[in-house]
Amino acid sequence: MTAFLVTQAVHLQGIGSVVLLVGFLIASTLLLQRSVAQSGNILDTTTDRVKATELFVSAKMYFDRRNVNLFTSPTHAIPIYFLIMVVLFCSLVSFFGAEYLASADIPSYALGGAFATIAPTGDALKNLAAYQSSTVFTGSMAFLGAYIWVIAQLINRINNNDIRSTTFYYLSFRILMACVVAGVARHMIEAIPGLRNVIDYNDAPVGLAVLGFLIGWNPSLWLDQLMIWGSDLVKRSIPMQRWPNQDNMPENMTLSMIQGLVDEKIERLNEIDIDNCQKLAAENAIIIWIRTSYNLELIVDWIAQAQLCVLFEDDKVEKLRQNGVRTIFSYFNAISNDPSRAAVQALLGIPDAIVANHRISIENSPVYARLEQLCQALLPPRPTVVLQAAA
Repeated sequence: MTAFLVTQAVHLQGIGSVVLLVGFLIASTLLLQRSVAQSGNILDTTTDRVKATELFVSAKMYFDRRNVNLFTSPTHAIPIYFLIMVVLFCSLVSFFGAEYLASADIPSYALGGAFATIAPTGDALKNLAAYQSSTVFTGSMAFLGAYIWVIAQLINRINNNDIRSTTFYYLSFRILMACVVAGVARHMIEAIPGLRNVIDYNDAPVGLAVLGFLIGWNPSLWLDQLMIWGSDLVKRSIPMQRWPNQDNMPENMTLSMIQGLVDEKIERLNEIDIDNCQKLAAENAIIIWIRTSYNLELIVDWIAQAQLCVLFEDDKVEKLRQNGVRTIFSYFNAISNDPSRAAVQALLGIPDAIVANHRISIENSPVYARLEQLCQALLPPRPTVVLQAAA
């Protein structure tokens, strides 16, 4: 009875991985729909002046496009079910493979590699079965690594409203590619005598578990980075176009350049895929407001600071801040009349013609124009002054 329960528990693990994925997709779909619906309700309660802005219209369209049921949408249903079938197939092989393949003695080029090219008998046949089983074992570990990676990716993409129909195809082929690469790596390791001794422990290839899981998490095994390093060495020895000087590379505009963005707030913005000032400068303030707990006025201030950081390097931004010019709005106002523009030019040490041209480029910037429109909409209505005629 105990053995039967243990056997059924192992079988349930294979089905459980599929149930977990399907349940996760259903729950995430419901949460996504509820989140989009809640966002729509918040947008409907904003003031009429904010509703008249371009950023509000853009935010409305943003959430309307994401109001979709993943399981009933024609463009999403097929790739989702394809991902489920891939996970089901790999789960069956991973959890039932040892039960049916550990003693299988049918040669297979895919599983047995070079050992399948001969007709083994006796002990050699048993060795072939063990080798083929270890290949399936490596692929199973790769599937488990890829499965965890897929769940993490789904969480990240759902959090960022970045689910497309091709996303599920990409995740499906990522799992399949990891299994194939793991199988090929198993055969390559067997061809290198030194590595064979590393992966074996007490006559069991336990090292294949680590290899398979790493391949599942990153099928390229960081070989692309090694190829970049190798190509850099080649470029140094072969005449070709020179690389940019390190001093001429763009500045890393971290979010810590923004006043008020401490580590906790930076982490929150990173969660919604905003990781630098340039990205923040072009974002829709209303969308950030809906997706975070920060008020709209504060977000507008952050974006206005980011737009100023994109315009100058950090040393000039700091000089402007020390003189009360901390956002793109205050900078635009400062260069809009001759006396203050001359002061800004002297402060920054750049030609007056460049400073004067900034006013034109800022006025023609879509991100500035839309942010300025929203900023004006947030201002309280000014009281109307009625002048009474003298009696």
